Order: sequence, then C-alpha cells, then structure tokens
Amino acid sequence: MTRLWFATIACVISLGFIVQAEIAQAGIEDLLYEKGQITKEEWLKLQADREKAGPAVQGAQAPSPSTSAPDPVANLDTRLGSIEEWKAKIERLPSLSGKFNIGLNALQFLYTRQDAHVAEGKSQDNLSVRRSEVLMYGKINEYIPKWHTLMEMQSINLTNNTPDCVTAPPGGNCSTKAAGTPAATTMFREAYIDFRPMPSIAPNLNLIRMGVFRMPFGIFTEQSGGLRDVVSSPYLNSVGSGTVLRNGTGNSTVGTVDFIQERDYFADVRGTIFNKLDYVVGIMNNNNFQANAVGANGPKVFYSRARFLVTDISFVSFTVLSGESNNTNTEINGRGKGAFDRYGIDARYTSRYLPGLMVQGEWWQGHDGANQTTVGTPAQGACLNVVQCGGNGAPGVQRRTWYVLGKYFISDGPLQNFEPVVMYEQFDPSTTMSNDMYTRTIVGFNYYFENLPPKIQSKISIDYEFRHHQGSGPGTSVPNTDAFAQNVFLAQFQVRYQ
Repeated sequence: MTRLWFATIACVISLGFIVQAEIAQAGIEDLLYEKGQITKEEWLKLQADREKAGPAVQGAQAPSPSTSAPDPVANLDTRLGSIEEWKAKIERLPSLSGKFNIGLNALQFLYTRQDAHVAEGKSQDNLSVRRSEVLMYGKINEYIPKWHTLMEMQSINLTNNTPDCVTAPPGGNCSTKAAGTPAATTMFREAYIDFRPMPSIAPNLNLIRMGVFRMPFGIFTEQSGGLRDVVSSPYLNSVGSGTVLRNGTGNSTVGTVDFIQERDYFADVRGTIFNKLDYVVGIMNNNNFQANAVGANGPKVFYSRARFLVTDISFVSFTVLSGESNNTNTEINGRGKGAFDRYGIDARYTSRYLPGLMVQGEWWQGHDGANQTTVGTPAQGACLNVVQCGGNGAPGVQRRTWYVLGKYFISDGPLQNFEPVVMYEQFDPSTTMSNDMYTRTIVGFNYYFENLPPKIQSKISIDYEFRHHQGSGPGTSVPNTDAFAQNVFLAQFQVRYQ
C-alpha cells in the first residue's frame, strides 16, 4: 500500500511538471507571436502540432508496480530542452516588424463640379482617383532610423479629350481621331534615407536626410495629401490658368505658376535643441525632381527653417531659401533665370482650452529671375526677346501669397466626428502690378468614420470654393473659362493606413 501511495504521488507530481511545461511552451509561443517574432501561420502550426501530440500522460493509467515508470525529472529536462532549442531557432529568424512596413498613405476618390465653361466634348463634372499612394518604410538600426519610399497612381488626365471629328469627312469614323495625349498614371514620388551619424548626440543633431521628399517649407507643402484638411492644394503650390504663346502674344500673366514645388532632390541636416527648437539646413536641386533628367542641374538653392515649439502642439516657424534658378529646358518655368529666393513665416495654434480647435496660417514672398514664364511655355535663359526666346520678357518679379485656415473637430453630441473647416487665401503674381490678384474662400467639413492619426484614417470631405481672379493687369478681365475665376464643388472619400 505504501509503494502504491508513493507511485500515485509521483504520477501527480510528474503530471504537474508536464502541464507546467505545456503552459510554458504555450506562453512562449503566444509571447513570440505578440512580439512579431513569428508569423500567425507559424503560431497556428505550433498550436496544431502541440494539440496533435497531446499531453504525454493525459488519460493514461497509473503504472502498475511491475512497470517501470519514466523518470519525471528526466522527462521534464527533455521537454524544457526542446523548448529552449525551438526558442533559440525562432530568435535567429529575421524580424521584419520594424525593418519593413507597408501602408496606404492615401487612397482618395474625388468628385469635382467646376463652374468654368469647358470646350465641346468635355464635362464640368469629373470623377477621379485623386491619389493612390502606396507607402513602404522601415528602420534598419539606430544609425539608419528610417528608410522611406512612396509611389503614387492617379486616374486624372488619362485622355484629355473625346474623339476629334473637326476634320473628319461627313459620316467619317471619329473613333480613330482621339485628340489629346494619354498621360502616365504611375509616378515616382518619394524615396529617402535618414542617417543618424552620432546617436549619442541625438536629437540635437538628429539625422541627415537624403533623397526625394516633401520640402520642409511651411506647413502645407511638407504635409502629406492624406492629412490635409481641405481637398485643394493652396496657391503657394500652384496657381493660374490660360496659355502664353512662344511668340509673346496672348496674355503674359496667365498660366500656372509654381511658387514652391512640393518635391525635389534634397540633402539636409535636422535636429532639435532644448526640446523647443526644430531646425533644418540643406541644399536642393531647385528644378523639381521630375525635371532632373531634362533640365540643367547647375543651379542650386540653400534653405533653412527654424521652428519654435511654443507648446508640444503649437509652433511658429521661419523659413528662408536662396540661390539661383534656370528655366532653360526645365519643367519649372515661372522662375526665370538668375537670383531666386523665398522667405516666409508659418504658425499653428492648437487649443487646449477648447479641444478640437486648430488655426494655422502661412505668409510667403519671393523673387523670380529675368524672363520668368509659365509651365508649358519654353524660355531660353534670361533673354528678354520673347520672339526669339519665349517667356514673357520680364526683368524679374516679386510674388506674394498667404492663407489662414481654421477647423473645429466635434467630439461628442449629435454632430460627433464632424469637422467644419474654413480657409481664405490670396496670391499676388506680381507685387508691382495691379488688377492681377487671385483670391479663394473655402468652406466645408470633414466627417471621420475612423480617426486614429497618423496610423488609420477614413473620412469624407465636402468643400465649396469661392474663387476669384481679378485679371492679368490694369484694364484686363478674365474669361468664363478661367478655372481660377469660377467656383468649384468638391467631394472626396479617403482611406489611409500606415
């Protein structure tokens, strides 16, 4: 009886050890899965293998006195040894959770209703995939804290016009006479590497950023299109309409002016001092990254920005860039050839006393060189003879633009998750000329279905823009086809995940 009692006790102790080993293994598996060390498929396979094997003694009869029972301590050592071996193998596998990530920077479906008159065969209503941006990013180690690449696909401007039947004979087949050139839908947008030379002095000298990315100028230009509060880009990115002919005829002040291009080739140094001052100092190509292959790469521009953090959510910034521009054989016209500069101030106030309220604004001014022209109209250097060289023959011009934007996010009540937005802006293409001002007032709202910035966001944006363009100089007026002189309605649905 005594031997049977001791055998029973040994079985119970052995079962306890084995159950604890099972629990330990399951806990390790769960922990490794939660930490991203193993995939969900690997975790499920381990669970299935363990369930298939089953507990070693579950349901087994107690050994008879004549049968030699396995040593429970030796069995425990074997099982724990196999767990440690399996854990060591898992730990040697590469971990990609921090090294590689993929997200949807912004997927936007846009409806636009433009009041400006359009040519026969076109429509004032437009549907488009405004942005479809696939983002990949990750961290290598503390010396390379981030790598980043962004690709964007669009459905806008695929084919400009319906089939052209003007010169077709009566009864002719118009389907073979499509006017307008199809445009590419895939665009390379961003790719940069952050290098932290001395982690011990970060964030005072935090990192060196090299590649193609959004300009660190102001708020809107640096802000991703997926995080903007209104659908349209501000005038400091692009404004204008119309055409200037190479021979100098036509309206010399219309056309698109890129006051500041969004992206370029950059190399800069970034850091934070006393946790209150963010700074950026660098050099850029100044021809727009798309113009790099077809334009002159000699001109360069130096830039710097100092951003004072009034609080952790409010700031004021000062930005200066200065250098040389060259519009010969480049896609950045409107700048002219010669001295080029931009300087401005931006500020954002986010209220702690009235949570949900945010107000921001920017003011910019800058000088363009001789013979500045418009996008799509070639200009050869500083030549002021528009018949020979194109452009508008101007000796140089000073431009100015500013805006102020306010929004209020409603966090509770019947209008919960609604965010009213209002914005007003001006763009003066030449501070020495009258009757050429662009103005715009935007009123609208955002409704957030999900809002966990900066990771996850889905929202609908409804905007109505009151646009006005005075003219192209003293005594001039604008036609009803000028899109920047006619109102527009925009409705956009967006999904964003990083």
